[in-house]
Amino acid sequence: MISLRLFEVPRTQLPLASYEPAHGDERKGRSMTAEITMTLPAESRFVATTRVTSASLAAELEFGVNRIEELRAGVNELAAVLVEWAEDHDAKSMTLTFRVDDDQLEVIGEVVDGNTSNGAQAGLDALTAQILAGVTDEYEISGGRGRIVKRRDPE
Repeated sequence: MISLRLFEVPRTQLPLASYEPAHGDERKGRSMTAEITMTLPAESRFVATTRVTSASLAAELEFGVNRIEELRAGVNELAAVLVEWAEDHDAKSMTLTFRVDDDQLEVIGEVVDGNTSNGAQAGLDALTAQILAGVTDEYEISGGRGRIVKRRDPE
């Protein structure tokens, strides 16, 4: 089972660059950030769902094509590490939270069941670390948790 939740949080800072409410939308002029949380089985066959979601959100933020592809690769690596962690720790599901902000997309992933409290580090091999360093603006992975950030192209 895959579940999705969408939250729109009012902000006092600049509005989301690509957010243009429809005529008559009561949110017009309000600045906000969106947070979308996906809970899905920690299985490799669902990693594609996370890639599609990230690419779609990045397109809404008007990321350039190269940045969208880099984000997809980063989300793929993050989700794959979480799936591997889940398999090693008898976990069945994971969450990915996509925080869409003015000029960036932050993806926070976490294995939500199983033994995630033992403090062991997620097994980042050298290739995964190199990919994440090359395709994200920030990343950190520890235990059954991880976070990546990709910023929009400067104008």
